[in-house]
Amino acid sequence: MLLTTQPYFADLLLYPLEHEITYSETIEGLEETDFIVSPACYYSTVGNVSEISRWSHCSLQRLVQASKLSKELDKPILVTGGNFLHDPDINYSQKAYDLLLDLGVPRKNLILVAKGIDTASEVESIKSYITKKDVILVTSATHVKRASLLLSEHCNVINIFPVDFHSSGSVTPYLKRPSVVAMRRVEIAMYEYGARIKHFLLN
Repeated sequence: MLLTTQPYFADLLLYPLEHEITYSETIEGLEETDFIVSPACYYSTVGNVSEISRWSHCSLQRLVQASKLSKELDKPILVTGGNFLHDPDINYSQKAYDLLLDLGVPRKNLILVAKGIDTASEVESIKSYITKKDVILVTSATHVKRASLLLSEHCNVINIFPVDFHSSGSVTPYLKRPSVVAMRRVEIAMYEYGARIKHFLLN
């Protein structure tokens, strides 16, 4: 328990997930991209709060980066995510579609695919679009490897734009006071390790 509250322990767990990936932040050479893929994260349907407050940090970073790339490259975004929220009547992708419109992405560059309750089913829902195509993947840094593996079953080329980092990339030892934030970062890392194990066992 004490170990999981240490920020350095969280850094060690997150490093292989977030910093052993190769990526570029330039759009040079991406003019032939066919689609931008930004998997769903989360949108809260609980409570009396403002609309923007309902979006999780990872959702906002993914959608803002996807909108930026779409506008710079004039390429369509595949907007995925089904009815997996607390309120089953609210569809994630419809909310994401509306936010992307608000962010200035033209309707012609938004393709609503209102399906998917996890990464595998989201990829399955867009395979008719992405088969033998070049795509840009915009997702959380911890999620890049698993999402890339699923997309690679269909796509020709996958260029990655990771967002939502939870560690700096430094593994120089240090000691700090126990932190609840560190526990949350450990939880994020363990979730992704578990998801990867599940993926490899099922495939």
